[in-house]
Amino acid sequence: MKSACIDAFSDDPGTVEVREAPVPRPGAGQVRVRMRMAPVNPSDFNYMDGIYERSFARMIWNRESDRPSDSPGSGELFPRPPYSLGVEGVGIVEESGGGFLGRRLVGKRVAVVSGPPNGTWQQQTLIDARRAFPVSRSLSDAQACSFFVNPLTALVLVRQVLQVPRGAVLLQTAAGSALSQMVRNLALEDGFRVIDVVRSRAGAERLRRSNAKYVVALEDEELLDAVHRIAPGGVGYVLDCVGGPTGSEALRALAPGGRMICYGTLSREPISLPPRDIMMPMTSVEGFYLAAYLAERALLQRLVLVRKTAQLIGSGVLGTPVERVYPLDALQEALEHARRPGRAGKILLDLK
Repeated sequence: MKSACIDAFSDDPGTVEVREAPVPRPGAGQVRVRMRMAPVNPSDFNYMDGIYERSFARMIWNRESDRPSDSPGSGELFPRPPYSLGVEGVGIVEESGGGFLGRRLVGKRVAVVSGPPNGTWQQQTLIDARRAFPVSRSLSDAQACSFFVNPLTALVLVRQVLQVPRGAVLLQTAAGSALSQMVRNLALEDGFRVIDVVRSRAGAERLRRSNAKYVVALEDEELLDAVHRIAPGGVGYVLDCVGGPTGSEALRALAPGGRMICYGTLSREPISLPPRDIMMPMTSVEGFYLAAYLAERALLQRLVLVRKTAQLIGSGVLGTPVERVYPLDALQEALEHARRPGRAGKILLDLK
């Protein structure tokens, strides 16, 4: 079978190779999935260059440890190359390693979320049976393969973590992304306003053509000036996946008692956090990592979330726009395309 692998951490996508690999055999609690399609997400690049591992290594519970784990007391070490890449996707369960849940999944098409060392950018992969969820025939492979990283994150952030009320104002950075479009769709359903922040004038024009109402191009206007013009008292909520100066300014755009969620680091720069910028208005800054959030939920809670996400994908609210599909053999071209600014949709890998 073909598998997209790396041998060492690197920020050069050219180090990713598509190789022949043996078909894996599932162990206890695992299923083997014949993959059909998978997206290229920003999180995949984090697994390439080692940002996740380095971030966990800084945590206090990993102090003096040779290898980091993702939570205190966990006996499972965070993966390190060589390994196969790919965080999510869709495929058919062909074999179970045993267990009631795994046996029930055999023959079913499932959306999966996992990540290295058993990635989804390969023709066959191993998945913990608890991370494989049957999906309706009404969902295409292109929609089902992007089930978790964007749709589920958008739903959880808006309705579970922040619980944004009707009439509120939410500001989001990197607003040209697929996830940001899903937040705008949820805003229409839930009755709150969204201020969309992008870097370029061209990106802002694309959003305006798609009927985004409050758009800020940092190329043209200072963020705080723009927010003051749109919402003079500040915003109640911020979703930031950029960090750096943009995240720092977004923090200062919060109204008293406002909340900011950091869920990405596209700029690869830290946020400046003067203590009085959160003390005086009594605002809060929180982090969000989908894998950790799901790990804290019981199986029934995860199933309810998955079911609701599927409904909203089917209705188009959390649908994923697709810009182009590449075969796995064209992986380098797909990775280069995925890193281009100003894309209008997801880059997908056809693994059939």
